[in-house]
Amino acid sequence: MSPAKKIFFLCLSLILLIVLCVNSHLEKLTKRSSVELEPVSNTIVSIEKEEIKETIKEEPLQEEIVTEEIKEESETPKDTTTLNEEKVEVQKEITQEIKEEETSSTTVEEKTEDEPLITTDKRYKRTGNEKPIEELSINTQLLQIRIRDYVTKYPIVFQNSSNEISKKSLNTISTVVKMLKNHPNLKIEIAGHTDAAGTKKYNLGVSIGRAVAVKKQMIAYGFDKNKIKARGYGEEIPLVENNAEGYSRVNRRVEFNIVEE
Repeated sequence: MSPAKKIFFLCLSLILLIVLCVNSHLEKLTKRSSVELEPVSNTIVSIEKEEIKETIKEEPLQEEIVTEEIKEESETPKDTTTLNEEKVEVQKEITQEIKEEETSSTTVEEKTEDEPLITTDKRYKRTGNEKPIEELSINTQLLQIRIRDYVTKYPIVFQNSSNEISKKSLNTISTVVKMLKNHPNLKIEIAGHTDAAGTKKYNLGVSIGRAVAVKKQMIAYGFDKNKIKARGYGEEIPLVENNAEGYSRVNRRVEFNIVEE
């Protein structure tokens, strides 16, 4: 036999041996796996059975709870008459509260109409048709408060011992004129005031001169000269107490007071 044929038969015999070995091992493996799987499947089935038993045991408990709730409801029936009475009482209370609120709101409105927002010191002069601010309308009083607050924040300042208005105070006068231009029927008093440093006669003259200076500046900004009255009050109407020497920056001031509408 040639060497090639020998090699061929050897390879064929090896293949046959391998096939036989694989077949024998497969049979053993399948038997073992089937044996191992059976207990696992049995345990799963047993677990499922136990869970089903537990659920069966719990269901009656839930039914008992439901029956107990039904019993409680049946034992305590709702009294419709009592509920209706309570509703009527609540409605009465609500209507009473609404009436009280309406009454309080009307009293507030009456107070705002009757009681003034601002009053005039009795020492101010009022002639002819001029009136103190509390006798004018609420809207006019509100405008007076706006002007007063603005001038308090940005007061009119003069050069030392003169009637010359400082440049930064010109803007204050211009703003006041703009506020009043939307109310052409209003008449204004320019009130000049001083502190108590110096004689009363001197302070009165200074206060008049400064009020006139502001009036001229308002006219220059386009305000009707017939709607302005310049008055000086000297040291007679201070806002705060002067110091020992009679000085006070707060008392040295010029006011814009509405006197007619």
